Amino acid sequence: MPWFLGLFVGVLLTMMCSCATKTTVTESLKARAAPISPFIQHPRQLKPQRERAPFALVWINPGLAVKRTQYTSIYLAPVEVSHLRAPRPNLSRAAAVEKAESPVGEITSLMRQAFIRAFEESPSPRLKVSPTPVPGGVTLQLALIELNATDVVGNAVKTAVPYGGVLSPLTSGNIAIEGRVFDNATGETLFEFADNERDQMTVASLRDFSPFNHAKAAAKAWAIQFEELTRTGSSHKVKDTPLFTLEPL
Repeated sequence: MPWFLGLFVGVLLTMMCSCATKTTVTESLKARAAPISPFIQHPRQLKPQRERAPFALVWINPGLAVKRTQYTSIYLAPVEVSHLRAPRPNLSRAAAVEKAESPVGEITSLMRQAFIRAFEESPSPRLKVSPTPVPGGVTLQLALIELNATDVVGNAVKTAVPYGGVLSPLTSGNIAIEGRVFDNATGETLFEFADNERDQMTVASLRDFSPFNHAKAAAKAWAIQFEELTRTGSSHKVKDTPLFTLEPL
């Protein structure tokens, strides 16, 4: 038995024999937060706040609860890429199937537009999208931190060999972002978060053979989740993206 298969079986048996709850098991399989970049201003204060936010790590300005009622608009700034890490090596890159340069511009543009649409199409938005930063409003600044393609060649190998499913964590793509919200008038930071998403598990997925569809799906989900956060109270829990999906795309 290959060493990685033995390791996988051991971990699986441990999970099955433990008394862990469904939530604990699910969270253990989700992508962990990527290392925090210098984009974040309060790295030591970031922590999970799953009872409220779906993001891996969150920091909330203690004064936000009082100040949030005074804000009426939000400006979605272009997505930062200055902290983007180099993509990890995979079989697709080695075989020259994946292009040398990932579509960073396409993904960041799609991400920004997804956040704009989330507010414009919300049934009851609390903040109106502004084309520029204005007093009485806030700005959301996003940073793309990691963008790794789904390993198309690796997934082809995975489906062709016995027990190939154990390779899934090695062939899944991921996208990691960080974000901060600040007051347009004072520049005071009000909210920061970091999250990391990889390919959702599914019975059969065409995403296994599309390098960056996972990133596009994650961007849309983040946008909807963030908008929900802005219009709901502190006792409301915004649900995380499910680990499993029946959507093939």
